[in-house]
Amino acid sequence: MTAKTMLFGPLGRMLPIPYPEAGMGWDHGRDIEETTLVSGGRHVYEAPTPYLRYKLEYKAGTTDLQNLVDIYTGVYGRGPYYLVDFNYSAGNILPTRWASAYMLRHVAGAWAAPVGVPSAVALSGEAVTFSNLGQFPDTGIPQIIATVPGQPAYLRLWGARTGSGAVRVSLLNAATNLWTSPVSCVPGTSPGPVAIISAAEGAANTYSAIKLELYVPSGSTLTLDHINLTGSTGDSTRLPGKGVGAVSFTENLTGNIQTKRFDRIGLSLGLVEVE
Repeated sequence: MTAKTMLFGPLGRMLPIPYPEAGMGWDHGRDIEETTLVSGGRHVYEAPTPYLRYKLEYKAGTTDLQNLVDIYTGVYGRGPYYLVDFNYSAGNILPTRWASAYMLRHVAGAWAAPVGVPSAVALSGEAVTFSNLGQFPDTGIPQIIATVPGQPAYLRLWGARTGSGAVRVSLLNAATNLWTSPVSCVPGTSPGPVAIISAAEGAANTYSAIKLELYVPSGSTLTLDHINLTGSTGDSTRLPGKGVGAVSFTENLTGNIQTKRFDRIGLSLGLVEVE
């Protein structure tokens, strides 16, 4: 892999694609619904969790862009797709709605009766508590993050629990494309880094993805203040989530021939976060 390469594609079939030399636009979005009232006023509902949208523009040779075209046309399977920047250790690679854990009460819906609780230390001043009365989905409430080959990953969980409440962690084996058995990670008031993946620079890509699951078995509770998932042991403070979840294409893959002589084409595509 080169410094100008990132990974893109479905889990287990992610391929190197070049950074967009012509630019990569992005924006944070929220779903908004407006209702006109009989009084003449309006009610505007704003979704409690955000999503990311990307716009990629390329001017490159057809060989450089072939992986991208093949992924779009389904050669490597259907989405959702994952996009991984090789600058893995720069900040918290979780999406905002997982890093700022109070948002998880909206992600989880009514499952485990999530409620917002005050927090003097969370970035938002709010945490979330889950209490299960016997209703626990078999697959938990998951978040999958694709990893970078040869890079470690560390998890920090701020919060508390009773019983067996925890955040379970599974890893996707790159060779077999099977998930490992989940390991429970326990939150604390001053959590140290938990080594999820230990890897030396340039090591084989043993694991291609990390799955986090909220785990609240019957009779347990789980309170989460904040979650960090980083590539460094030194990130001991609560960091805003700058990562992206699974994405899907939002438009047709379009392009134009720049010059046949030098085999240069322009390519444009849109991606939106869906999980």
